[in-house]
Amino acid sequence: MFTKSLDRLLPCISAILITFSGPASAQTKSSTDQVQRAQNPRARIDAAPVDSDELTRQTLGDLARQVSALTEELRRLRKQSDRNTGIMELLLNEERLSKLEDKIQDTQGQKAQLDQRELDLQRRMKNIQGELLYRGAVRRDEAEAAIRAELQRALDDVHSQQMVTRQRLSELEGQAERLRRRVEVLRSKLEPAENNTRDQ
Repeated sequence: MFTKSLDRLLPCISAILITFSGPASAQTKSSTDQVQRAQNPRARIDAAPVDSDELTRQTLGDLARQVSALTEELRRLRKQSDRNTGIMELLLNEERLSKLEDKIQDTQGQKAQLDQRELDLQRRMKNIQGELLYRGAVRRDEAEAAIRAELQRALDDVHSQQMVTRQRLSELEGQAERLRRRVEVLRSKLEPAENNTRDQ
């Protein structure tokens, strides 16, 4: 009776063993492969260069993009720095030009005063008799000679001041003209940059 029961159980046991043998053998195979890779370092070394080369290419690509971005940023900063330098130079030259124009105006005023004084002295030289009457001179001949000498000295002094003033005015106007040309050059350089900035 026991033998008959065993005969009936054997097929069931076989079926159960077959069912579990598939996954177990696959797991065993996977474990065997891992053991073999662990025991064979050369296999790992052969597979590593593929990953290393790809990583190197990615790293070089990233570096190239970063260098390109930095180059563009440096170019932009250089342009901005040049523009700021140009603006500073323009402002300084405009300030210098403004001061020069003030000096020119003052010098022109001095020249106008000297010219007026010259005309006044020349008028008085032609009207010696009126000078004699105004001063109430007793000895007319001596007084006339003294007045003429006095007026001539004053006229010579005015002429000397006029010459210095004209020379000074010429120098100032020359400096101002050079500054005006420089200011125009700087403005012409900065205007396209400002237009590009507005367009952007």
